[in-house]
Amino acid sequence: MANIIKKAVFDFFDKTLAQEGYVLAVRKWEPASMYEIDLHLPETDLGKWKTIPRLKIKVAEFEYRDYSPAIWNVERKTCTILIETGHKGAGSAWVENLNTGEVFLFGPAHAAPLPPTAGKVLCLGDGSALGHFMALKLLTDREKNPLDVIMFLSEEYKIPESIISAYPEFEFIKQSQGNSLSTLKQWCTKTRNLSEFSVIYLAGYIPMVKELRKMFKNDSNVTVKILANGFWS
Repeated sequence: MANIIKKAVFDFFDKTLAQEGYVLAVRKWEPASMYEIDLHLPETDLGKWKTIPRLKIKVAEFEYRDYSPAIWNVERKTCTILIETGHKGAGSAWVENLNTGEVFLFGPAHAAPLPPTAGKVLCLGDGSALGHFMALKLLTDREKNPLDVIMFLSEEYKIPESIISAYPEFEFIKQSQGNSLSTLKQWCTKTRNLSEFSVIYLAGYIPMVKELRKMFKNDSNVTVKILANGFWS
């Protein structure tokens, strides 16, 4: 009975993932656990992406993963997603075996909101949140909502110059032996006055996001809005 219900749920997911996408290019960072993937979404109106978009992609039989387009071209109906494969799973296996020209099924997933008010925005996350925060920058007015983005990276990546030059407000903390939670906590307590921000975005490893959110909620000096998204565990 349980297997019948499970199959019915997955059949429902497959029906909602009614669109086909095409892989245009796959690029690896060094070390090769961060991938940039260019996609063509011919049936999707990218002009309707007014909040941080998420795509639910079928990565294997009965397996689905949500990814944030980092940048996109409305006219060409193309976008780029960034996926970190340091943690093993169906999503990582899909990315590591992906080839140009492949077809995949996808549909829209829950989108994340933009800053509700004017003011500085702080973003804290790990490598899995990079595309999420790049999309946030693309969708916000830099004068109305200037960003400070702190990214914990668990690999000593050679970050492409194109990203470094296009995203000067992104601070990358590379610690191959480090811990994302303790590193970002330390940054918050020793580096900045959080009262200068109007909203704080948290994204990435689910236990990290939960603990950071709890820390802010328990701090009476932090009265800003917290927007949290957990991506993996």
